[in-house]
Amino acid sequence: MHLNVHQYNRQAFTMIELVFIIVITAILASIAISKMAGTRDDAKLSADVSNMAICLRDANAYFLAKTEHLPASDSEACKAVICYDITYGTTHDSNFTIELNTTAEDYCEDIDNVGGHLVGDYQFSGNTIER
Repeated sequence: MHLNVHQYNRQAFTMIELVFIIVITAILASIAISKMAGTRDDAKLSADVSNMAICLRDANAYFLAKTEHLPASDSEACKAVICYDITYGTTHDSNFTIELNTTAEDYCEDIDNVGGHLVGDYQFSGNTIER
């Protein structure tokens, strides 16, 4: 029986090929995980800005219906807000105040750029909100 040294039957990956595949997979996974974490934080930030806008509308609607300020526990949207500090008005002449809280969670650091437009003192009267 005569064997040709240059002809062999290859049936598996070599160890170096497996190491390269593992390294490439690890690099791609690290990129995907970092992108996914950033997307999750952006979604949380957007949800918080949306909750704050709904809270503001709830406070106005409550004032319109009852001519008094919204109690802190009467709005699910207000309770869900994380990146803002809310000061609820206590008397007819007091303000509903919204301030930023950039230290509440890590993702709140960017709240000024995304939802800073909601910050201010609000007076409710009739069908309008005055800032």
